[in-house]
Amino acid sequence: MGQKMIYQEEKHSNCVFVGYDSDGTAKYCAMRAASEKSSFKMDAENSDKSYPFFHEGKSDLLIVSESPIDLMCHATLAKVYYSLDWTRDHRVSLDCLWDGALERYLKNHPQIKRLVFAVDNDYLSRNKNGVLTNWGQRIAAKWCKKYSAKGYECAVHRPHLKDFNLDLTEMRKGRTPNDLDRQRESELQAEFERDAAEDPTEEQDSEDELSL
Repeated sequence: MGQKMIYQEEKHSNCVFVGYDSDGTAKYCAMRAASEKSSFKMDAENSDKSYPFFHEGKSDLLIVSESPIDLMCHATLAKVYYSLDWTRDHRVSLDCLWDGALERYLKNHPQIKRLVFAVDNDYLSRNKNGVLTNWGQRIAAKWCKKYSAKGYECAVHRPHLKDFNLDLTEMRKGRTPNDLDRQRESELQAEFERDAAEDPTEEQDSEDELSL
């Protein structure tokens, strides 16, 4: 807040996250609802996503998040639950699954040698055909391949649930990482069972034909 990167706007009380260029000029502005009762999110007009919301660290490691809130939640988990110095490493938010902001940040920080992709775990998302498709982890695997070819050491840090915001809020309720893993497995099992019920096996189809 002291760096004017986060503030709460007056009219609707939304949280605002700001990305600046190297001259300190605001280039990107993401607005998000502060209330859990609202799903509002919007970028300010003329925002340029290639200028990320970020924390500039001192190490050669950059942690890549999908949203500003996830960036801060990942940092909070590192500090509160794993007793790590969250300020040591670089952190950048893409606010999407496009790596333009990552490319710009790496260009301006040649000292970075290692990348950790800490994006969403979309294990319940589906593509246009209704097939379960984990968009976040698919793009993380793609980026690992892309940036490894450029000489970076790459890894993926996958949240237990959908994102690190949800992991943090659930762990603050006293739940453990194992609890979250069991929840994810239970949710996936329910989806598999639903799919099986909606798509009978060929054997069942054959029996239906015989009964006709």
